[in-house]
Amino acid sequence: MSDRNLRIRVLMEGADRLTRPMREAAAGSSRLAQTLKTTRDRLKDLQAAQGAIGEFRQLKSGLSETERKMAEAQARTTRLGRELAQTANPTKKLRAEFERARRESTNLSNQHSQQAARLQELRGRLSAAGVSTRDLVAGERRLRTEIGATNDQLREQERRLQQVTDRSRRFADAQNRFSRLQGTATGLAAGGMAAVGTGMAVAAPLTVAVEGSMEFESVMTDINQKVNQSREAGRLMGLDLRKAALAVNQFPADLQKGVDTLTGFGLGAREAVDMMTPIGRAATAYKAEIDDLGKATFAAHDNLRVPIEQTGKALDVMAQAGKSGAFEVKDMAQYFPELTASMQSLGSKGVPAVADLAAALQITRKGAGDSASAANNLQNLISKINAGDTIKNFAKFGIDIPAAMKKAAKDGRSPIEEIVRLTQQATGGDQAKLSSLFGDMQVQQALRPLMSAFAEYQSIRSEALAANGTVNTDFADRMGDSAEKVKRLQIQAKDLSTTVGDQLLPMVGSISDRFSKWGTSIAAVAARHPNLTRAAGIATGVLAALFLVVGGGAIVLAALVAPFAALSAAATVMGIGLLPLIGIAAGVVLGIGALAAAGYLIYAKWDGIAGWFGEVWAEIKGYFSGGIAGITAFLVNFSPVGLLYAGMAKLLSWLGIDVPARLSQAGSFMIQGLINGISSKWAELKSKIVGLASSMPDWVRKVLGIHSPSRVFAAIGGHVMAGLDQGLADNASSPLTRIADLSSQMTRALAVGASSAAIAAAPVAAQSPTGQPGRAAGNAPPVAPATYNLHFHGVSGDPQDIEDAVARAIEKIERERRGRGFGDNGD
Repeated sequence: MSDRNLRIRVLMEGADRLTRPMREAAAGSSRLAQTLKTTRDRLKDLQAAQGAIGEFRQLKSGLSETERKMAEAQARTTRLGRELAQTANPTKKLRAEFERARRESTNLSNQHSQQAARLQELRGRLSAAGVSTRDLVAGERRLRTEIGATNDQLREQERRLQQVTDRSRRFADAQNRFSRLQGTATGLAAGGMAAVGTGMAVAAPLTVAVEGSMEFESVMTDINQKVNQSREAGRLMGLDLRKAALAVNQFPADLQKGVDTLTGFGLGAREAVDMMTPIGRAATAYKAEIDDLGKATFAAHDNLRVPIEQTGKALDVMAQAGKSGAFEVKDMAQYFPELTASMQSLGSKGVPAVADLAAALQITRKGAGDSASAANNLQNLISKINAGDTIKNFAKFGIDIPAAMKKAAKDGRSPIEEIVRLTQQATGGDQAKLSSLFGDMQVQQALRPLMSAFAEYQSIRSEALAANGTVNTDFADRMGDSAEKVKRLQIQAKDLSTTVGDQLLPMVGSISDRFSKWGTSIAAVAARHPNLTRAAGIATGVLAALFLVVGGGAIVLAALVAPFAALSAAATVMGIGLLPLIGIAAGVVLGIGALAAAGYLIYAKWDGIAGWFGEVWAEIKGYFSGGIAGITAFLVNFSPVGLLYAGMAKLLSWLGIDVPARLSQAGSFMIQGLINGISSKWAELKSKIVGLASSMPDWVRKVLGIHSPSRVFAAIGGHVMAGLDQGLADNASSPLTRIADLSSQMTRALAVGASSAAIAAAPVAAQSPTGQPGRAAGNAPPVAPATYNLHFHGVSGDPQDIEDAVARAIEKIERERRGRGFGDNGD
């Protein structure tokens, strides 16, 4: 992703995040408004139901009154109708009164029907609202409660809607403020960039012109050094090359490169410039590389002795030959240097030699896959003509190759034509015999098409030698292309730029010389006054920074305005001032700075910190090597109290007060002092303990108000034993096993002597936790074995009965034994 696309994406995401709260607020406002409308509609329904209750009551009361009046009217109408029927000649007044009564009765009946219908309608509406007409009071009470709750809900929704509206307004204000500040920032940035761009645009042509002129001048200096000509002569040569560039539609730098190549081969400056005009025209006409054509024409001049003034003719020959085959001028430009060197060894020279090579290349191209293979095949043929193997092979056919080639050169015949003629003579035109003359496959591939198309070869060579102005004609035709016209405009623009640069170069050089002199003077002053130089350097740096700030101020300001715009928008949204947000941002920046400073300090002081950690680690290892005591000292010294104590000790040490450096030392002193104190008071402590034990029974009697504390303690012991029993029941597999073994032994003993029954049972010695006999817990002295005299009456020989009897007897004896002690006198 490009930087531009990334910036656009970041801006779009920022805009989305900024406007998202506003969109959410708008959506929330719409939802809240819809909810508020629903609540208001609900309130209207409740109020309508409440009004319907009142109307129902009023209508029900009115219906009763209407029924009463209707009954009275009907009774009156009946009475008047009866009087009217009984009267033979009723009076007009009676008839009128009867009609009024009848109409009144009818009206009241209609009114009653309407009221009844309305009452039924109200009953249905109230029923739909959940109000029973049989208990209007309860329904009205419920409606009042619901109306109150709905009103509370309505007020809460209106309050929330007001909050959302205020929030939306703040968001709108924030968006407007952000847009205004963003517009300002954009304007500043655009103005700054426009100013910078304008300056760069104005300076760019001059910069390009000066750089182009300097580059052209530098290459001309290279040529001057090669041909040993003066700077002024080089300047004039450059002007000629720029004119020639316009004439041949080539860039001056390309002509310079061609001249540089030719002079590098040893040509004089004037000769190189003279050759460059036809070379450049041919390069344009046939889209060849000037450098390749320059090398080819120089090879023709140097190897084949083509005069410089005939360079154009040689190029016409090459161009005409190129039209007759597939080996084009740009290909000849690439392979001519090596081919002309080989032709030189055969004594061939001049423009005819160029025509001979160009025609032969067209024919050998027929028997090759590409131009490179064709050139290689012809090169092998030329180089093998005077080879020893070739001379021997031709001698077998009575042909003296060296003599024949010398005679051909003397007669002005082409060596290529001569070798083809001699080969046909030796083989009789049978190409199958070529291998008897030339073992080289490339030579055979060159000769086969030359032998087959020999007449065509001669025709191409003749037409090429007769060519005159071919390059000029093709150049004029090429200049009709739009691409060449555009290129001509570019060349003219480049020439104009170089011309402008030439005019500016003296001024640039003068300014550079002056600055150089100033630089030399300043360097001398700087060497003599180092302090002044240092101050000037600092001042220059400050001035440069100032110019950078002023020059890019608009862009920097635009970059700063955007965050403040966002902060301002956030402050507007949250309804707070801008200063708290700036404070938060500043706090974050300061926090980052503090972390960076801490990191730098750790880095700068790492040697000392590493040494301190090494000392601490050595001390910790010493603690752990000291066993439990050492570990305890470590925990004490590195606890919060220990660290606080160490700090206080350091502070007191600065004040001249000598205290232990470690809390463990102070602790050891404290423990030792405690031991010494206990040792010195041990006799007194023992006396106190004995006196306390002696006075305990009397104190217990007084507190509990009894004569026998042993019974109270016996009861307590019973509870203790009950708890012990519970504990044994939870985890007593081993004791139960032991008891079971003991019971089995007793059962067996009783079974043996059940008739008289005196059993002495010795309690089993207590065992240590490892299962070995040992002393009881608490290292109590061993207890003498107890003897139990048991007497049984009425016990059968059943083992279970015997076991139960023994258990009961032992429990009774133990209970009685526990009851004696602590001065028990039986109450």
